[in-house]
Amino acid sequence: MSSSLTSRRVLVWHVHGSWMDSFTAGRHDYLIPVDDDARAGGLRGRDWPHAVEVPSSQLADEDVDVVVLQAPEQLALAEAWLGRRIGPDVPAIYVEHNAPRPSPVDSVHPMAGRRDVVVVHVTQFNRLMWDNGMAPVSVVAHGIHDPGPLYTGEILSAATMINEPVRRWRTVGADLLEDFGRHVPVDVWGIGTDGVDLGAGVTGRGDVATRPLMAEVARRRLYVHTARWTSLGLSLLEAMFLGMPVVAVASTMAPLVVPAGGGVVDADVEVLGWAAETYVADHGAAVLAGKIAREYATSHFGIGRFLAEWDLLIEEACS
Repeated sequence: MSSSLTSRRVLVWHVHGSWMDSFTAGRHDYLIPVDDDARAGGLRGRDWPHAVEVPSSQLADEDVDVVVLQAPEQLALAEAWLGRRIGPDVPAIYVEHNAPRPSPVDSVHPMAGRRDVVVVHVTQFNRLMWDNGMAPVSVVAHGIHDPGPLYTGEILSAATMINEPVRRWRTVGADLLEDFGRHVPVDVWGIGTDGVDLGAGVTGRGDVATRPLMAEVARRRLYVHTARWTSLGLSLLEAMFLGMPVVAVASTMAPLVVPAGGGVVDADVEVLGWAAETYVADHGAAVLAGKIAREYATSHFGIGRFLAEWDLLIEEACS
């Protein structure tokens, strides 16, 4: 069905690099605004074959079919740069990456008052919890490129990937890392992890490029997911794609994506710590759980399904 759809010119900001790795793998032409200030950072060194940087001052001369927004302020910027009204003159889709803030149940979405901007959530949990008002709503679950079944589990420690753990502290569960560290060594990768004290037994490994990062993470015995209140992290899915067993805090979407037998999900951190110890002690059990996790991830979060759903959404918006 998707092969008959039209290729469109999509204006989209580089906000979440991992999500954009998947999104820009589609059939469309992706225009990434670049400016002298923080409003538009361009490609930021990413190699996306179908994406090009366009100075914001030149966007009025570009033929843009649809705008994909990812932050409230981008709506006004798009109108100013394009010289057209978002909604009446150019269709728009708003991708909501985050769980609702500040309230889990009473937060009103920035697009809740508009009928002419489609709000696309990345999880059903987020759709449920945000007050979306009158906005038309859809969900496109994450899809990622398969790094392959790289898991070996030869290093007897847990791995996790968390950007800016100190700044985002309790939100991402960085305060729980020391609890895990009392059970098994924990290696943490991500922005702002190099040389940072995250507790006894926890080692920050820094920000590493995707390919070598996947190889290093896959050498650890298990993956730990500590987030309390974030959207479904792509890093959790990446670990499952690698074939790693998962030990995860039972919050937001995590209980719904870690399959039975693919790991342990619980709200009791001590239970999770003992589960981590069990996987470190029993490589066979870890391998089996990792295979179950990988099978679920590849069947539910593949790049093909993700791009097909986005093709349909973009075509509907442009029609």
